[in-house]
Amino acid sequence: METKKFSIVNVHNLKIDDLFALYKSTIGYADPVSETMGALLNAVLGKFKADTYAMELQMNKATKNVLTPQLLEMKADRTDRDAEIKRNVTTALKGRNAEKKSAAEHLKVFLDPYWEIYRKPVNTQTMLYYDMLAKFDESELLQASATTIGISDMFEGLSISNNAFDEVYQIRLTQESAEGPSATSLRSAATDSYSQFCTALEQTVNFLPTEVALTLFNQLDELRKTYARLIHDDDEDPEPPAAE
Repeated sequence: METKKFSIVNVHNLKIDDLFALYKSTIGYADPVSETMGALLNAVLGKFKADTYAMELQMNKATKNVLTPQLLEMKADRTDRDAEIKRNVTTALKGRNAEKKSAAEHLKVFLDPYWEIYRKPVNTQTMLYYDMLAKFDESELLQASATTIGISDMFEGLSISNNAFDEVYQIRLTQESAEGPSATSLRSAATDSYSQFCTALEQTVNFLPTEVALTLFNQLDELRKTYARLIHDDDEDPEPPAAE
């Protein structure tokens, strides 16, 4: 007998909005046929729905926070400043000016570990920028290289932007903490419940198969494949262009 297994999707690599969409879509497929799924699957589904709903509530609170629009603008500004630095370093590397090319080479080696900061979670981005900028400030060679290609003020602007973002982010975090656990902290419970539901459905279609269970399995497997591709596409996305 062929053992059915769900396609692999690393939910830990999904952004929280995409993760929530996966969970809501899963519930959307499972809910209409829940009465025919049996007691065990229904019990697991009930826990999964409750954990997903708790995550949704906190996501809605974060979205409604008055500081969220400001943070989105500040995050975009920080990303643009970072991209502007990298764009100028890349341009100097390709140029004919030997002095600027040499300076850009020093900066490129330094920036390489931080080249894709924008892909990281927001709070991780902030800490990485702090780390990067602290190392830059400690290096006379890097500062001289930045001066040579004319981007010293860009590093200073990125530092100011990062500090400002972190200040507002911490204020919002304090406000959300007063209201209860964050959506990010609740994603772990929802993810565990999702995993348990998928495991229970796998066991059902392998040992007590029904037409309804098999149909649901196939629907959810296609959903998993869709989100697995989304992770892959995100990994291969080009760096977003900086605003002019």
